[in-house]
Amino acid sequence: MKIAIILLSMLAAAGTWWWNVQRLRRSLTPTFSEKFKNVLKSLVAGVIVYFSLMTVALLYLMITTT
Repeated sequence: MKIAIILLSMLAAAGTWWWNVQRLRRSLTPTFSEKFKNVLKSLVAGVIVYFSLMTVALLYLMITTT
C-alpha cells in the first residue's frame, strides 16, 4: 500500500510538471524563475498527494482495527 501511495504521489508530481510545461510552452522562452516555479509546484503537488493519501490510509486503519 505504501508503494502505491508513493507511486501515485510521483504520478501527481509528474502530471503537474507536464501540465505546467505545456502551459509554459505557449510563451516563447520561459525564464529561469518560471522553470523553478514549475518544479516547485510539481514537488508541492506530490507532497500534498502523498500526505493526503497517507491520512486516508491512517484513518482507514484507525477505523478498521480494534
